Amino acid sequence: MKNKFHVNNAKMFIVFAVIIAIIVALFIFFIMRFNSLDNNKYPIKIGSSFYNDDYNYLKVEKESYLAQRFDGNYYWYQKENNKTKKEKIGANPVIYNKNDYKVYLFGTAYQVKSSSEIETVTGVTEIVKSSPTKFFKLRDRKYLMVDSNLKTNDKSVKTSGYLIIELDKQGNATFANNELNIKTIKPLILKGTTMSFDIANEKLIYGKKEINLKNIIGSTNNYKETKKEKGGTITSLSGDTNSGSDDEGYYDEYVKDVIYSVNNLTKSVTDVNDKANTSVKKGEIYYDFSKYVALKSVTSSITTITVNYTVVDSNNEYQALFVILDDNNGSSNKYFLNKNENSYVLRNLAIDHNYTLSFGYKLVGENDEHIDDVVNVKTKSPSCSLSVVKVSGRVITYNVKISPEYKFDSGIVHLYVDGASANSQNVNMNSAAASSGFTGTLSFNNLGNINTLKLENLVYNGNSVFFDCSYRFVN
Repeated sequence: MKNKFHVNNAKMFIVFAVIIAIIVALFIFFIMRFNSLDNNKYPIKIGSSFYNDDYNYLKVEKESYLAQRFDGNYYWYQKENNKTKKEKIGANPVIYNKNDYKVYLFGTAYQVKSSSEIETVTGVTEIVKSSPTKFFKLRDRKYLMVDSNLKTNDKSVKTSGYLIIELDKQGNATFANNELNIKTIKPLILKGTTMSFDIANEKLIYGKKEINLKNIIGSTNNYKETKKEKGGTITSLSGDTNSGSDDEGYYDEYVKDVIYSVNNLTKSVTDVNDKANTSVKKGEIYYDFSKYVALKSVTSSITTITVNYTVVDSNNEYQALFVILDDNNGSSNKYFLNKNENSYVLRNLAIDHNYTLSFGYKLVGENDEHIDDVVNVKTKSPSCSLSVVKVSGRVITYNVKISPEYKFDSGIVHLYVDGASANSQNVNMNSAAASSGFTGTLSFNNLGNINTLKLENLVYNGNSVFFDCSYRFVN
């Protein structure tokens, strides 16, 4: 009887221990889950729009915000009759506003880069609505593609800015953005300026590289690609056979001929368009490269920004090319580019300053201007070296060197002793711009605890310039 009592106690202890372990595990799970949540509230601009997971199109007409809840989904909160109305949106809302050059992706997603690198993004991700192509996997069979120009290989869909793509298990896609919401019933390739998306096969094509998107968090897509056999028979990978025409599978062969390199684009225009003329008669797929613009690179120096671009305009369809330079202080200027050139230099800019540069065009017969790319660029700061050579008696010998490409008109070296001005000397800027720099002397009565030399009162092209060039030493 005693042994039976001990056995029962042991069983009860085991059950109790298991319950405690489960409670602890659940507690840890909820703590980890809570810590992984995005606890921020994101205000949404009036005029913005987005879809919920059921593809209901929603427009923001009053002050509101998005916030993530414990289930991992974002909810839309807005005031209505002195009460806060809450509406479930989904795990990855995409916010669009026509007056903003970015779209905003919320939640955890996976950005696929041209290097085949996969980067996990969380919270809110700001994405510029321009080339080059930006591509994200949001979840199983759901993707986001952002670019200034997006179209399918059969040209049934043409849009810009961004496109949400969600596949069903048979490989058919739903396309949604601020302009459209449609369902496709055949395999398509969605093409951006630098990447193409083989939707049904879930493959991202960049140059000669193919990235299998199914390998990113898996896929429940059951689509099986068909292959064309001799004699026009289509054999399914699952074993079924169907009779098909020569048009079937054409895009798989033709995509190999599509030009991915901007450097080879001009040379290929004639060949592609010749093939296009034949393809139109046969009802086949082709890509039209008769016009093309792209911002290749933007580089900066101390007072200049160099814009490198590519233009193909076989039919003279571009009325104007331009860049708009915004100084982010309320002032902007437009500069028109030559279609027959590939580089333009913006001069006389502020040093060490952040600018926003927009690259765009206007087509013949159209009034609207199109912004193809937007980049942020900062001018460089001039180099300056100010140092103490020696302190002898009551005289400081110093040396100052400045950038030869940014030679100031004039400047003065000041000596500050414990913050108070003690002496100053004009600097020969021609000498300062030389390799050995300018060497000068400053006398003083007494040095303090903290002593500072500063190059100040700088003038460039007749204008005062504020620039930090100093040397501090302790007595």
